[in-house]
Amino acid sequence: MLKAGRMIQLQDSKNHQIPAKSAGRKKNPVISPKTTIQINQMTKIILEQVKEMEHLETYDDVINFLFKERRNSLPSTFGCMPECGPFEREEEDDPYRLPS
Repeated sequence: MLKAGRMIQLQDSKNHQIPAKSAGRKKNPVISPKTTIQINQMTKIILEQVKEMEHLETYDDVINFLFKERRNSLPSTFGCMPECGPFEREEEDDPYRLPS
């Protein structure tokens, strides 16, 4: 996966650009623009309760916490297709497989 970086231009070619690597600098967190949403009063009260109980700072943190909790409570799909049998790797050479 490519990482975003600043582009530098080589002096010998005007059309050829390569990404510059950062010299071990810390990445600043990306601050996304704020938005407004409309919720009813009961939802706001529940969000405030979760915020206090979990010692979270922002409503964004509360919503992310609720997403994580929901993801953890989803049922596992392990064994959902028993008719397929156990997984076995093919023995042919695979250039993308890491040596074991």
